[in-house]
Amino acid sequence: MTRSEMKRAAKDQLRGNWLWAVGLSLVGALVTYLLQDLQSFMETGHDRIYYIVKNYPYITDYELNWAADLSGIIIGTLSGLIFWGIAYTILNFRDRGEKPNIFAGIFSAFRGERFNSSFIALILVELYIFCWSLLFFVPGIIKSYSYAMTPYILEDMYQSGQKVSASEAITRSRNLMKGHKMDLFVLDLSFIGWALVGILTCGIGLIWITPYIRQTRANFYRNLTDME
Repeated sequence: MTRSEMKRAAKDQLRGNWLWAVGLSLVGALVTYLLQDLQSFMETGHDRIYYIVKNYPYITDYELNWAADLSGIIIGTLSGLIFWGIAYTILNFRDRGEKPNIFAGIFSAFRGERFNSSFIALILVELYIFCWSLLFFVPGIIKSYSYAMTPYILEDMYQSGQKVSASEAITRSRNLMKGHKMDLFVLDLSFIGWALVGILTCGIGLIWITPYIRQTRANFYRNLTDME
């Protein structure tokens, strides 16, 4: 499939399902925003808990900062799992037409066998990208595209009844994206115009654009697996 065909297919798949898809993205974004807002309060000290801990005589500033850094890692991981859960849900919708409850969809990475493999894979992916980014900014971006198909592969493994392995999913993503990283990068760039529209509408347009992008990415993944 060409880029235009993937995007056209995404529109066809979303026709009559926009309300569900928008709800999935919007609720997911709101939950992650609340998590990040909580992190901000913990780091800046603008909530009651901060002042209680700050004034406790046995906790030093160093320990408080360490706790804030730890909370950032935890909340970042939870947010990542929510986004991966949405990716799982979108892929299943694309392949099987399944439309679960919105909350079941955004928290799907936290359920059963998915949680362990999703958690480990997410930590490994973020760690690998971080390490590559230490070399230079560009290698980090390139590697982020190498690992971009990991959540979809995990869900395929889960749905097919295979033993779900985080490391195997990452390796498969890296192999699957060989020769296709630029394809996905250009596909992402093709949404810049829509993103600008979303920004100019004070973010309102992004409510509709985000599901469109996610659906197209799911089509990109399935197109790669069909070509194998």
